[in-house]
Amino acid sequence: MGIRPLVIDGTDYADHQYGRSDAFHCRAMEVMESLGAPMEQLKHMGKKLYGRSFWEISGGTGKRTGFARFYPEFLDLDEDYSLCIRQGLIEQVLIHDVQRHNDGFEVQWGWQFVTMELPAEDDAEGVSKVTIQNVGTGEQRVVRAKYVLACDGARSAVRRWAAPYGVKLQGEALPVTWCVLDAVGLKSDFPDLERLSVIRSQQGIVLIIPREPINGKPAARFDIQLEKSRHEATEEEATRMIKAIFAPFNVEWDEVNWWSSYPGASNIFSVFFLGDACHTHSPRGALNLSFRRMLPTYSPRSISIAGLGLNTAVLEAHNLGWKLGMVLNGIAKPGVLSTYSSERLGVASYLIEMDRKLVQLYAGLEKQTLQDFSSEEAREWLDNLRLFQAANYAYQAGASIVYEPSVLVSTGSNEADAFTIGKPGVPVGSRTRPAKVTRVSDTIPVSIQPRFDGRFTIYILVGNLEKAGALDRLLDLDAYIQESKGSIFARYGREIDVYSKPVAERMPRLLTPQYDNHANGIEAPAPKAAKATVPVGRRLYTYNYDDIPQITGEHASVPHSLFRTSVVTTTAATSKFVLDDIMDRTYPRAGSAGAAAKSRLFHPAHFYCDDIATLSPYRESAPEAGAVFEHQLHAKWAVDTGVGAVIIARPDGHVGMRTVGYGREQWAAVEKYFAEFLI
Repeated sequence: MGIRPLVIDGTDYADHQYGRSDAFHCRAMEVMESLGAPMEQLKHMGKKLYGRSFWEISGGTGKRTGFARFYPEFLDLDEDYSLCIRQGLIEQVLIHDVQRHNDGFEVQWGWQFVTMELPAEDDAEGVSKVTIQNVGTGEQRVVRAKYVLACDGARSAVRRWAAPYGVKLQGEALPVTWCVLDAVGLKSDFPDLERLSVIRSQQGIVLIIPREPINGKPAARFDIQLEKSRHEATEEEATRMIKAIFAPFNVEWDEVNWWSSYPGASNIFSVFFLGDACHTHSPRGALNLSFRRMLPTYSPRSISIAGLGLNTAVLEAHNLGWKLGMVLNGIAKPGVLSTYSSERLGVASYLIEMDRKLVQLYAGLEKQTLQDFSSEEAREWLDNLRLFQAANYAYQAGASIVYEPSVLVSTGSNEADAFTIGKPGVPVGSRTRPAKVTRVSDTIPVSIQPRFDGRFTIYILVGNLEKAGALDRLLDLDAYIQESKGSIFARYGREIDVYSKPVAERMPRLLTPQYDNHANGIEAPAPKAAKATVPVGRRLYTYNYDDIPQITGEHASVPHSLFRTSVVTTTAATSKFVLDDIMDRTYPRAGSAGAAAKSRLFHPAHFYCDDIATLSPYRESAPEAGAVFEHQLHAKWAVDTGVGAVIIARPDGHVGMRTVGYGREQWAAVEKYFAEFLI
């Protein structure tokens, strides 16, 4: 979005290469997918988890007592699995992506937050003075900052600085310690090390998380609980306990690549807290830690569950990032930043209660392990766990989050829209669901969800345009936008002159890590010097449709900095009606009235046909949806094909508003929605 941040990190660059986060869940992957190249790289590096199993070991024998898919199909996500990938790889991919957008960008490693001075009440600029310090040299510098984002972890220095303002963690410490270790060079005769598994024995419980290969060797993460303080817990004791739980199965490894232990625990000024700086969690359930509100706005509360620390942080950063970008670019009113707190607080309220139940489930099982171990109790626990997970799959995946009404979420009634798991529909405040449609310009099947670029998408679903009056209604709406001198397109933002963008921005090169002669600690021969630089025609690149000039650019509307329209009809792309009537309007001939008007609605790159049938992901839980969707987008989004709808998706993919029908009246609601927060 054109904002270049100053990013400081008190640790060393190499310090984050191993350990930390477990995995990406569905919604976090969907967000990363919207950024383009980063998620593609991560999917190739990570370990995909599609199943989870439960084992009971007693009397020298082991038995698999349960198995389930990791996520059910009815959550309706393109990626319906969990992706095990360590934090170091995630950070590296993101660093390369930031560099792709900002030449010369570097994380300032070894610099840490010391203190900050808030702006005076009469300071019109509202700039804070932040003191940072070099960890190695002790040098201090003062940075002037409009906004400060505290992403500095569970021992947040920014949070300690904010304590006098009433900021504190809340929650109860538990008399247990969770130990986590990554075993590399794994060798075992246990059959389920390729799946997420829980083993329960008289020696205790271990959670097994298969990992991506580490240094070219098979690896897995083991999580156990010790009834002692984290200061007393040792790697040796954790290793001994893991092997005792596995017996009679053998499990060995070459090395422990990373190990950690930690205790359990269940603002109009311009500081935002994200990630572990405002919530910490155990591997099994989140621990009830949150911020007490300081002032009516800007103070987030959030929580994570079942290994959702990084996932929650990604969604928080995504929620806040696009809003900050719009405010800093002078596009949106600063008041939109208050929705960061209100939207993420709604998520936290549900997750906190879910965490408590999950921790209680595991605590109950561990008590049985120590006192009265029996297969009947194990079966009862597994039944309770399966029921709990079935009821909360969607939240754990991040698929069913629905934000409350606000300036960015307009329901009309000022009451939250209802959301039913496993049923079609995109309520206002929820994420848009994925679907494939046919692009009219080249008849290529594409995702209806665009790549993230900071723009709102205005979906106009029109049903069958061959139906009497349907095309006339769309043409009338197009005429209104032209008669009102461009409506919102002229009122806010600007048109983008694609030709003015340098080729490097139209077709950004894909960056790859530099060759490392000392990778994995092994001396390697230096690569031979290249005979010549890579010629232009061999450079790898990526682009989207709005990056490059269009063939019919002189006759079609140019991209807009704030809005894109996506018109979708159920009429087939191969029909004579589309090939003749519609394409005559999306490709107006030179000198015609259509070419002069440059329609915002009839754009060849953003006009789609909802004509790709697919199996319904709701066929089990909502059989009335049918075995096959004839028009998957209209059906998934619960839009009446005879009436149509206008649906506005925010830059983060959540629905901002929705109308029944499309036309001048509905477009007036669109104009009113944007007038509430755009400048």
